[in-house]
Amino acid sequence: MKKLMISAVALMIAATAYGQGQFIFNAHDVAGGNVLTFTDSAGKKIAGPDYYVDVLAGANANSLQPVTGDARLVINRSTAAGATGFTTPFSATFIVPGMAAGAAATVGYRAYQGTSWDTATVKSPLQMATGTVLLTEPPTPANQVSLGVQTVNLVPEPATWALGLLGLGSLLAIRRRK
Repeated sequence: MKKLMISAVALMIAATAYGQGQFIFNAHDVAGGNVLTFTDSAGKKIAGPDYYVDVLAGANANSLQPVTGDARLVINRSTAAGATGFTTPFSATFIVPGMAAGAAATVGYRAYQGTSWDTATVKSPLQMATGTVLLTEPPTPANQVSLGVQTVNLVPEPATWALGLLGLGSLLAIRRRK
C-alpha cells in the first residue's frame, strides 16, 4: 500500500509539472482596447512575410520563454483598408508548457525581421503585456491578454549599425587611396 501511495503522489506531481494552460494573444480587439501596431525606427508601419512576432510566457518576467514555436505571428497587411503594422492572425491561442490551468502567467512579446530572434538584425525591445493572464485548459475558452493601444518600434541592432559604418569607412578609405 505504501508503494502505491508513493507512486500516486509521484504521478500527481509529474502531472502538475507537465500541466499546460492556454491563453489568447489578441493584437486587434478594438472593443477590448487591444490594438497593437508595429513601426520601423522612422515611424513607418511595417509589413511583410519576413517580420514576425514571438509571444513569450512564464510564471514571472524573469522566466519568460517563447511559446509561439512555428505559429509565429506575421506583421502584415491586415485590414481591408490596406493598413499595415498589425499581426496576422489578429489573435491566436498559445499553450504554456509547465504551467497548469488556473495559474497566472506573465506574457511578453517581441518583434523582429528575419528567420529567428537570435539571428535578426532588426529587433524590438521585449514588451510586457499589462498585468497577468489567468491560464485556462481546453476546451474552456482561453482568457485574453490585455495589451492596450500600443505601437512597437523595430530598430536595427547596434552591431548592424557598427558593421554598416565600418563598411562605409572602408569604402571611403579605399576610394581616398586611389
